[in-house]
Amino acid sequence: MELELVEKGEGRLLIKIAEEGHTLCNLLRAELCKDENVVSAAYTIEHPLTESPKFYVKTKKGKSPERALIDAAGRIVEQLEDLRKQLQKALKKQ
Repeated sequence: MELELVEKGEGRLLIKIAEEGHTLCNLLRAELCKDENVVSAAYTIEHPLTESPKFYVKTKKGKSPERALIDAAGRIVEQLEDLRKQLQKALKKQ
């Protein structure tokens, strides 16, 4: 996965996420929307076969969009780790 900074401004950020699609973008968008400092989080994929997603984040004053993205990614990693542990435990019972 490669990230490309497309645009950066006061409390807003637009990045391109190479070789990803709706799965990651929806997960990230949903997690960002749980943050009270995030005003909006959205993405667009102009053409799924030829274009990488463009992901937009806008935050309130006091939290940078970069920090919001890093925090959201961290929470996703924690949730996936918890899922992995639960799966291991459940599958051992069989």
